[in-house]
Amino acid sequence: MARTLTLLCLWLFTAVSCREELRNAAVPSGNRYARGFTIEEHDGYTRLTVTNPWANARNVTMEYFLVPAEDSIPGHLAGKTVLRTPVGRIICMSTSHIAFLEALGETDRITGVSGSQYISSPKVLQRLKEGTTTDVGYGQNLNYEEMIRQRPGMVMVYGVDSEIAGFLGKFRDLGIPAVLNAEYLEDSPLGKAEWIRFIAAFTGSGALADSLFRSTEAHYLRLAAQAGPIRQKPGVLVGLPYRDTWWIPGGASYMARLIGDAGGHHVARRNSSRESVTISMEEAVGLSARASVWIHTGNATSRAEIAAADSRLSRLPAFEKARIFNNNKRTTPGGGNDFWESGTVRPDLILEDLVRIFHPGILPEAEFHYYREIR
Repeated sequence: MARTLTLLCLWLFTAVSCREELRNAAVPSGNRYARGFTIEEHDGYTRLTVTNPWANARNVTMEYFLVPAEDSIPGHLAGKTVLRTPVGRIICMSTSHIAFLEALGETDRITGVSGSQYISSPKVLQRLKEGTTTDVGYGQNLNYEEMIRQRPGMVMVYGVDSEIAGFLGKFRDLGIPAVLNAEYLEDSPLGKAEWIRFIAAFTGSGALADSLFRSTEAHYLRLAAQAGPIRQKPGVLVGLPYRDTWWIPGGASYMARLIGDAGGHHVARRNSSRESVTISMEEAVGLSARASVWIHTGNATSRAEIAAADSRLSRLPAFEKARIFNNNKRTTPGGGNDFWESGTVRPDLILEDLVRIFHPGILPEAEFHYYREIR
C-alpha cells in the first residue's frame, strides 16, 4: 500500500511538473499552449487574431471577424476581414489543415486542396476520386480559375516567408477570404494540436474541439509522466544529410520536446534554437557515437537504403550500433507522410511511439502509429 501511494505521488508530481514545463512559454489568455492565435467572443461576432504567421515575422498581426450567417454584420466591422459562419466551403493549402477538419468530422466542407498527391486522409482521397473535392494546384501554379469556380467561404493558407503577402493580395482581389494558419510555427507539440480550436471557430465546432484537445492533452501528459522519471535516457540522433547538409532539430524545437518528453536525450540539443540547425558530417560522427537510437532517416526503409544514400553513413557509429526507426510507416505514393498530417493533431500518438522506441516494455505491446524499425 505504501509503495502504491509513493508511486501515485510520484506520478502526480511528475504530471504537474511536465504540465508546467510544457506551458512555461508565454501563451495568449485562453490558450493552454499555442502562442500564435487568440479567440475573443464579442456581442454578435468572434474575433480571431493570428500573430507573426510566418518565419521571422515581427509585429505582424492578422485579424478575422466571424459573424453567424443569419446575423447582420456590425457596422464597425466595415473594411475588416469578415467571414460568415459556419463556413460552408473550404480550400486547404496544407495537409495539416485537412487533418484538423477530419478530426472535427468536417471533411465534407473541403472543396479544394493543394498537392493531392501528399494527402493521407482516406475521406478526402475519396472525395477527390468522386470529384467533390478538387486539386487547385501548388505554389506558383495555383489554379485561380478553379478556386473562383468553387466559391469558397475561405481558403486556409500558411506563410513560409513574407512572400505570402503577394498571395493574400491576389486572393483579396479575387474576393476570396484568405485565412493564415500558423500552427507549423509552434514549437510545442500540444501547441500545434491546440490550433484545432482555431479551425473549429470557422465550422462552429468549438465544443468538440475543446473536448478532443483535452483528451489529447491528458494522454500526452500521462505518457510524459511515465517516461520522464526514467533515469536511463537513450541518446537520440535525428535525420539524414540532404545534399551534404545535415539538418537536425534545434534544442528548443518541436521534435526536441517530443524526444525529451518521451524520455530520450537529443544528442544535439546544446543550442536554444526553435528551428532546425545544420551540422557537418564531422559533427554527425561525434554525435552518433553518443546515440543508441537513430530516428527520421529520410525515406529509407532499410539500412541498405541508408548506406546507398551516402556511403559515409555506413561508417557512422550509430549505423553499426544504434537501433534505427523511421517515421515513414504511413506514406503516400506521391511522397506525403501522415506523420505531418494527422500527427499534427495527435502528438500524443507520436509520443506513444517514441516512448515504445526509447523504453521498450514501459507500455503494453502494440503496433506503432507512425514509425517502423529499420533493419
